[in-house]
Amino acid sequence: MKYDDLVEHLGEFGPYQRKIYLLTCLPVLSAAIQTLLPVFTLATPDHRCSIPELTNDTYTTQNAGHLALQNHTLWRGGGDVSNPWGSGQCHNIVNRSATDPDALKGNFPFSNKTEKCNRWVYDTSTFDSTFVTQINIVCDAKSLRSHANMIYMAGVLVGSFVFGLVSDKIGRKKAILMSLVFHSVAAICTAFSANFPVFAFLRFVTGLGDVGLFMCCFVLAMELVGRKWRAQAGVAVQYFWCAGMFVLVGMAYGIRDWKVLQIVPSCCTLVIFLLWWFIPESPRWLLSKGREEEARAILEKIATANRKELPKYIFDSEGESQAKGTLMDVFSHPVLAFRAVIIFINWLVVTVVYYGLTFNIGTLSGDIYVNFALNASVETLGNVAAFLVLPRWGRKRFHCFAVLLSGLACLCSMIPVLLGTTDAWVNILLSNVGKFGATGGFATMFVYSAELYPTSLRNSVVGTSSMVARVGGMISPYIADLGILLGGQFGAAVPFIVFGTCGVLAGLLTLFLPETLNQTLPETVQEAIDFGRIRITKVTEIAAPEENGDSRSIGRSAISNRVHGLNKVSTTNQGYLNTTFLVEKL
Repeated sequence: MKYDDLVEHLGEFGPYQRKIYLLTCLPVLSAAIQTLLPVFTLATPDHRCSIPELTNDTYTTQNAGHLALQNHTLWRGGGDVSNPWGSGQCHNIVNRSATDPDALKGNFPFSNKTEKCNRWVYDTSTFDSTFVTQINIVCDAKSLRSHANMIYMAGVLVGSFVFGLVSDKIGRKKAILMSLVFHSVAAICTAFSANFPVFAFLRFVTGLGDVGLFMCCFVLAMELVGRKWRAQAGVAVQYFWCAGMFVLVGMAYGIRDWKVLQIVPSCCTLVIFLLWWFIPESPRWLLSKGREEEARAILEKIATANRKELPKYIFDSEGESQAKGTLMDVFSHPVLAFRAVIIFINWLVVTVVYYGLTFNIGTLSGDIYVNFALNASVETLGNVAAFLVLPRWGRKRFHCFAVLLSGLACLCSMIPVLLGTTDAWVNILLSNVGKFGATGGFATMFVYSAELYPTSLRNSVVGTSSMVARVGGMISPYIADLGILLGGQFGAAVPFIVFGTCGVLAGLLTLFLPETLNQTLPETVQEAIDFGRIRITKVTEIAAPEENGDSRSIGRSAISNRVHGLNKVSTTNQGYLNTTFLVEKL
């Protein structure tokens, strides 16, 4: 008996699987929190240069004398709504300080000759402190913020490879424990970072652990779930990610110091170590390693919990393994190569847009906590929509709709710029509509990319897609921070323009892919090539004999499926069952 057939026999999503699925999804909350913490810990509050020689300077104007010193040492030329201090955000007027004679009287000539400052004061109305304010990642150093997020995503990229190999070598359960050590230790140590290199290194290690934790828990859960429930279970795990976002914004609202905010959720991850005593090793992995007795013990627990009986012979290796293909096999066939390029582009785009819009929350007008909560709510709705609509609309139609919606919403951010309006709610609305579409597209790609390729090539394509997605994650912080780097109202719209253009392109390219909903998935390369290009209609007629030896039709059914076949009509007869296959090119 093949493993999937065995799981179907024991119950595809019985009480035991539901319990383990819930437990293995809990670490996803922590992974989401650590991934998105930089929205708050790397937030850049409003700031300006500190007044030279004034030891008790604050961002908030204290009195008329303080205002006079600001006007004496800072030039506000080039300021706008997003930067009211203009040049004074990064430059002092040359040769002026708080100790100058008559500085408090305002008797000084106008000057716009400035020099770069090396001390700043920050608005503390929203954050008591962030890592940005601790080491002054502003002005010429503001690109370090993007570098930090990129380095985290590089850790995610490396972790995808490392823990993929580790989980196959030592098992899912031990790999979860190993990734949890990286995840928790690096996250806690991050709070004590004294400089950027240490912070960046620890974020890299955190990213490595985060993706390992997410991936290994996800794989373990999926290997316990039957074929019928895998698509739903694959989307439902995203709800725990959204729950992590709500937990994060609640903590961030109550904790305004970045070090404390970093430590509290990081220490909470230590509770996850208790999973070691509650989750099993993957029976599928154990069987693949020939450890049948250990697998049998776990399968007996599943059978008992699901009130089923475990067969005597639980595993038949015949037909379970087949030669694995490589990416070169995909690109040796034009049709498969064309589809692969579209899949990779879509993975890249949905990742860039998803993480870009998430990291861009801090640059939106309005309250950052409200904006993040709205973003989390919209993401939850996007995952719910994918869960409900995919089985009805199909993968192609819903993904195309979601990505185009995301792209068009982002492109519409140019409207306020063209109209010269400064209404904050417009960009907030468009950002959330874009996030809804990106979330739906992200959820769809997990299912869609796996269904388009035969078993021998599926792992290769999905693995490469994951790598491309991580590259998109590394790019997204730079696009998201274009608003900070460029400044002004147009600068704030540039990230949305980039996201929108990419989204529209990816959505249109999806139209060239075949639908996979309710289709027989390809098992060979030739079937994958013909997938979506040939349709076979099976017409079955049941005939009952009459007394004179003739027969009359008493029922007819027609079922359409996309399969590999020839352009012909064939008919078979078996007793009173007449079956006709009508095959046509699409």
